[in-house]
Amino acid sequence: MNRLRKKGFTVEIDLKEFGYEDYSVECTYRYIKKKEKYLLRMGLVPKDFNSRIKIEFNKIDTQLISGTRETIEDHIDRIIEYMATNGSFDKYIKQFEYECKCFDLGNEILEQETIKEINDKI
Repeated sequence: MNRLRKKGFTVEIDLKEFGYEDYSVECTYRYIKKKEKYLLRMGLVPKDFNSRIKIEFNKIDTQLISGTRETIEDHIDRIIEYMATNGSFDKYIKQFEYECKCFDLGNEILEQETIKEINDKI
């Protein structure tokens, strides 16, 4: 549990010990009284990036889980550990890193075009 940082009804779990050096998972949970379960939403958090990758947007996981007020964070920790040890985050991290590379290459092309336009005016 020492890898878990509490933020109200959100916990952030560092994935470093599972080989994902630059990532953590942010989990937000809320109790659904009618179902007597917690709704869990997860998002990958790249450490060098100023935003969160919503996992539910990328169709990794939004799920109902059992637990009590006292046990919910332990349950979340175990779910993340299971997902990390089974490679469940690999695909989404690769996708994010690919999108960053695409952005960098696209940005480089646009910068070259801008420099060319400036040079053409001179």
